[in-house]
Formats: sequence, C-alpha cells, structure tokens
Amino acid sequence: MTIDPSHYRLPDGLFVQNRLQQEGDWHFALTGKFRQRLYAPHQGKLLPPAPARQHDALQEVLTLARYFGQLLYLPPPTLQGEDIGVLLARLQALVQHTPDGAIAAIMLCPWQDYTAQHGINAALLACLLARVLQLPPEEQDSLMLAALCMNLGSATLHNELARHEGPLSTSQRKRLEIHPLVSSALLRELGFASPLLHACVLGHHERFDGNGYPFHLRQEQTSPLAQLLRVIDISTAKLMPRSYRQPVPAQRALAQLYTQSGEQFDPRYTAQLVKLLGVYPSGSFVRLASGDTAIVVAQGEQLNLPLLAPLRELEQRLDADGNIASQLTVQVEARHLQKLGALWPLPA
Repeated sequence: MTIDPSHYRLPDGLFVQNRLQQEGDWHFALTGKFRQRLYAPHQGKLLPPAPARQHDALQEVLTLARYFGQLLYLPPPTLQGEDIGVLLARLQALVQHTPDGAIAAIMLCPWQDYTAQHGINAALLACLLARVLQLPPEEQDSLMLAALCMNLGSATLHNELARHEGPLSTSQRKRLEIHPLVSSALLRELGFASPLLHACVLGHHERFDGNGYPFHLRQEQTSPLAQLLRVIDISTAKLMPRSYRQPVPAQRALAQLYTQSGEQFDPRYTAQLVKLLGVYPSGSFVRLASGDTAIVVAQGEQLNLPLLAPLRELEQRLDADGNIASQLTVQVEARHLQKLGALWPLPA
C-alpha cells in the first residue's frame, strides 16, 4: 500500500511553527530554539552503561525499562541510534526465548517512569504481533522501533498524564497533539531516516474517521504499520495501571478493542491480538474452583485453556480445564516479581 506523503504537512499555528519545521516528505525537524529548550535540562548527562542481562523475563524487562528511562532524556550525540539498537536486540531475544514471559512482563511489571515502561511494553507487543503476522524483516524492525520511541518527544508529558485524572489543560493538549512530529524529529537526530518508520510514528494517533492527530487523516491515508501501532499503543496503555486506576482487565480491554474494529482499528489486527493474548494472558491471575489463586504461565492449544501455577505452590502446573472459576485483578509490586519471575527463566 502506497501512502501519499503530501498528506503529511506541518500543521498551521504558531505553537507548531515555533517548535518544528518541515524539510521534505516525512521529514520534520526541531527549530533551533525548541531544540535548545528541550535539551537544556539534560546537557552534561552521561550515557549509562548497558545493564547486565537478568535471569528471568520480569527482571529483564524491569531492568531495561529503568535503563530506557535514563536514555529517554539524553540529547544526541550523547545518545545515538546504536544505543537504541542494543535495547531492541535485548527485547527481541527475550521474545524469541519466552513469548509467554514477554506477555507476562507486560501484564505484571509496575512502572517507575511510565513513558519508559510503556515504550518497553509496546515494543514487546510489537515484536510478538510482528512475528504472528509474519511481517517482512524491515517492517518488523520499523514497527518495534516505532513502538519503543513513539513517545520520545513527550516523555515528561506522558509521565504527567499517567498521574493526571480529568481534562487536559490547553498546554497539555497542544503538546500531546504534536508529539508524533517531535518524536519523528528526534528519531532523525538519532540517525533513523526510514520513510517506513517515520510514516508509522507520524500516523500512530490518526483515526479511521479523520478525528485523530496531528494530520486528521483517514484510513486510506495512513500506513497499515501506523494502524497496527495504534492498536499496540492503546492495548499497552489499557493493560498498564495509572496512579488513579488499576489496569483494565485483559478480557475487558480486548473486548473494548474488538468492538471498535472496523471503526477505529483494522479487524485483522485486533483478531490477531486476541489470538496472541488468549482469554487469560500469561501473567494474569485467576481464582480456581477450589478457591485458591493461580497465575497463568503459558497459553494452551485453546484460547480459554492456559497452563496455570497455584500461587501457594508455584512449582505445580495445572490445566485450566474445569479449574478456573473467575479472572482476578491483583496488585503486583516489584518485590513480588523475583519469586514470580522464576516462571519465565532466561538463559544465562
């Protein structure tokens, strides 16, 4: 599908034009004053060393989210594209070794820096869906990078919004509406120039009905990869807690996405998401018919029949058939993850 780049024009208004300029198709850049203002608080910070590999999927994801939280605010050339590449390679290795562990990490890992954790979770989900959809390698790489960095230009804002309940202020709304443009510009400064990548990042908040932002494009004017990234972004946000609410239970989140298929999302993508996560995603909790609580360890051959581990005896494994009474929402803290992480080990 060929997307006409002429639809991607810099929006009017002084708020936008004081911050961004257009230099070609898909090519947006920060103005000098905005770049200086954006980077000034972070000048002089050093690039931290990449963290050691962890022994299980949960600890690996927590560690990489903390690391990404440090990278988010570094200006180039302190931060370079290859540093992001190292992070993506770690996430790809995790998904390849334990897809169920990747899903469990999305479901279980609490956040300290919301933007960083959201980026890590979205990149994991992007990698999982790209494999299921058998996307070409270039599309897989672009989707995963876009998922990780789509909020690069609004890290502080998204952390504010994760703790914010109620209507947005005028300033928050304006900053939110240009963040795809700023993220694309920052990715260019890191050396990423692929039109496929930038069309994906620039279009991930567009809606089929034209009521999205920043370009107000319709379905036929946005790339399929951007449409897929929108599903990933919204799914990730629903499954993560905010300071003012619990995460949306997986069954409800998937049902909400599924009912909006055809209006806001491509039905193919929501169907694959449901198939990937199952009725009971890995890392979710259920009440057993016995009254005990168990955690889902892995998907079974049928979507509603996962493999379970009772919390009081995590070494034991149960088939779901006849054992699940209901799904539970359980508040998980970082101190619980060391024990739960043993369910999804990683190679030394």
